[in-house]
Amino acid sequence: MKTKIGIDARPLAYGITGNSRYLAEVLKVIIPKHKDKEFYFFSNKPIHVVFNDLIYPNVHLVVEPKSIPGPLYLNFILPKRLKQNKIEVFWGTIQMLPIFKLPIPSYVNYHDLNFISAPETMAKWNYWQHKFLSPITLKNADIIFCLSKNTKEEIIQFRPNCKDKCIVVYPGVTKIKTNRSNLKIKFPKDFFLTVGTLEPRKNINRLVDAFIQFKTKYPKDKNSLLIMGRKGWGEEGDLLYQKLNDPEIKAKGIQFIEKPDENTLASAFQSCKAFFFPSLHEGFGLPLLEAMLEGKRCVASDIPVFKEILSDQCDLYIPTKDTNAWANAFHIMSGNTKERMPIFPTKKWTWQETAKKIEEVLFL
Repeated sequence: MKTKIGIDARPLAYGITGNSRYLAEVLKVIIPKHKDKEFYFFSNKPIHVVFNDLIYPNVHLVVEPKSIPGPLYLNFILPKRLKQNKIEVFWGTIQMLPIFKLPIPSYVNYHDLNFISAPETMAKWNYWQHKFLSPITLKNADIIFCLSKNTKEEIIQFRPNCKDKCIVVYPGVTKIKTNRSNLKIKFPKDFFLTVGTLEPRKNINRLVDAFIQFKTKYPKDKNSLLIMGRKGWGEEGDLLYQKLNDPEIKAKGIQFIEKPDENTLASAFQSCKAFFFPSLHEGFGLPLLEAMLEGKRCVASDIPVFKEILSDQCDLYIPTKDTNAWANAFHIMSGNTKERMPIFPTKKWTWQETAKKIEEVLFL
C-alpha cells in the first residue's frame, strides 16, 4: 500500500507568489522521484491553471466545491478531509496547522514572525490570526521548516522549547528560459527593477518617492523604474495603485506591470540595470536570488535576513525608512556597469537542495 502524503495546497490557488513558487518548485522535484507514494493536494479553492503541470499521475486533488474562508477550512474542514483520505503525513505550507493536534506526523513551513517583528505591515485580521494561532501551530508541529536562519532565531526567541524542531530550509532558484519575441510589454531602454505585492511590508511607495526625488535632482538621467507585482491591501494597495497609474507619475519614468507572467518577469531580471528590494521585513527574499542569478547587483533593505543572501562586496544595504538614502542609491546605481563579484554560487541555491531537506523529513 502506497504512503499517502497530505499537502496544504492553498498557496497554489493564487498564481505565482513567493509561497506558491517555493511549494511548486519543491513539488516538481519530489513528486516525480516518488512514484511509489500518493500526494494529496488539499485546498479551499481551485488550483490556479499555472500549476497544472504539478498534477502528476500520483497526485490527487481534494478541493472544496465552494470557497470557504481559510481559518474555517484549516481548522474544521481540513482535518475531516485528512481522515477521510487516510492521510499518513501532513505538510502545512503556509505557517498554520489546525488548532487541534493532528493524530499524524505534521510538519509546517515558517517564513517569518511578522506579527512580532513587523506587526504594522500586516492587515489586522491577518495579524490577530497569527498572533493567536502561531503559538498553537508551533506547539503542534513535529518539525518546523524555517525559510532562513533569521526566521529560526526569531522562533527560538519566541518559543525556546521549539529549538530542536527547527530546521533551516533555504529556497532555491532556477534560471528561466525566456522568449523575448513573445513579450507583450516593451521595457524601457535602461531601468531599475523591483517586484512585490503593493502592500505596506514591501515599502514600494517609499521607493517610488525616492526615485522621484532622484529624478528631480538629476533631471537629465535617462533611467526608469519598473515595478512588477499585484495590487495588495492598505495604503500601498489602494493609494499606491492609483499613484502608479497616474500619467504624471508615468511621465517621470515609473512603469507598473501588474501580474506579469514568468516570461515577462524573467526577461525583466535579465534586462534591468540593478535590482531594488526595499522591504521592511521578509522571511527570506527570493527575488534577490533571481536577480543575483542573472548577474545583477542588488540594493536592499538593511535587515538581517538579507545579509544571509547578499554580498558585501557588490550589493548595497539601505536603512528601510530613509528615503534620501534610497534616492542616493539610485544615483549610485545609475552609473552601474559592473557585474556581480564574486560570481553567484548557483550550486548552493538549488531547489534540489531544498527538496532534499524536506523529503528527508516527509519520508522518515
